[in-house]
Amino acid sequence: MDLDWSSSNFTWRYRNRVTFERSVKIHSYHPKPYASAERFYESQYGKLSTTALYVGCLFPVGKHVQFDPYYEHENNTGKKPNQQVNAAGLILNLYF
Repeated sequence: MDLDWSSSNFTWRYRNRVTFERSVKIHSYHPKPYASAERFYESQYGKLSTTALYVGCLFPVGKHVQFDPYYEHENNTGKKPNQQVNAAGLILNLYF
């Protein structure tokens, strides 16, 4: 759940994500490709207004670092006209 107080207005959204991932063994290296889908209920629209689909791969670098390059397709039906976004991203995960 996300809470947002920007522009003096309070809004919230509920996010629910399902992810499928599988470890692949390449010699002693174990990357994890994945696919996931996420739905957002946004209070400002009063409905399930956004769907996001992701594909990516988790690449471990040692015990405490992991890179996650991904592609995302997002469809937002809250605003008119509907907005679609295609994006690529990179997440750096640090574990302590």
